[in-house]
Amino acid sequence: MKTKTKLVKWHLSVGAAGLALISAADPRPAVAGPIDREVAAARMQAQQLADLRRDVAQARSADPRSFAMVSNIVALAPEADARARGRKAPIALYLAKLGPGALMPALEMLAFAFPRNVPAAAAPVLRRDLIEAVGLLHDARGLAVLSAILDDPTEDAETTRTVTEAVARIGNDDAASRILAALSSARDERARAILGGMGECRQLRVTEALAGQLRTTTDEATARVAARSLGRAGNSWAWQTMTDRADEARIRETAARALVEAFVRHRGEARDAASNALMVVDAPVTPALIVEARKSAPPETQKALDALAIRLTRNPVRARAVERR
Repeated sequence: MKTKTKLVKWHLSVGAAGLALISAADPRPAVAGPIDREVAAARMQAQQLADLRRDVAQARSADPRSFAMVSNIVALAPEADARARGRKAPIALYLAKLGPGALMPALEMLAFAFPRNVPAAAAPVLRRDLIEAVGLLHDARGLAVLSAILDDPTEDAETTRTVTEAVARIGNDDAASRILAALSSARDERARAILGGMGECRQLRVTEALAGQLRTTTDEATARVAARSLGRAGNSWAWQTMTDRADEARIRETAARALVEAFVRHRGEARDAASNALMVVDAPVTPALIVEARKSAPPETQKALDALAIRLTRNPVRARAVERR
């Protein structure tokens, strides 16, 4: 709590201190050493790098305060995590709440100059915080850096999921294409990591790809991940917050159809994941899909479908939606 208070107070009072820090320092942040896997520059195209260097320089000149604010939050991150008592401090949210000005400082750290003097154990976590923050800013200018990380098959599963989710949150056509391209060549744990993050991209073709994965996989772990991700893609509450809802009905129905089929095909945790996702999606077509699936199901599965139908009528997501109306 003290660390969180420190971050908030610093955020509110950075002003002169932040500007003094920038003016006293070298115009470029210090780099720990030669470019390594902590930064994305080695995997980016020359023109992308040139464009990013130009954008970072322009942003630093126009808004040095944001660079100081990001640097200070990043410097406090390991301490904040250490004091979180078994949980993780929401560093990505702190960064994203700074607004658009946080984008270029975060991209610079990810692409060129990952912060030095960060404890080795904290570096991967901090890197994922920066990646997540870029996604939360929903700015397409972050795609080149994020895609360089997404396309790297040597990244660990947690980072791959985080960067997939960040790309998904940007959510435009280019983001969707990059996710689907990465998924097409991924296998096993890497594929599951991409599946786990792509539900945040609420485009129909991404939802259809998730549904296709859920229908064809014979791996229970993959089915569980795909089901949960479909729940996010079709989340009825999330859709209420979106300005463009043109594909909402089709995406929620696509998700519901695949989830009911998965409920019938799978058992255990994969079936539970499908059931939970169906509650979150709450597509109007779901009761009819359950009735149709029951016709050709064996007796044991019929009983499970009956229980699912009852659960749907008591769905707390639906009850809260009614209360809101």
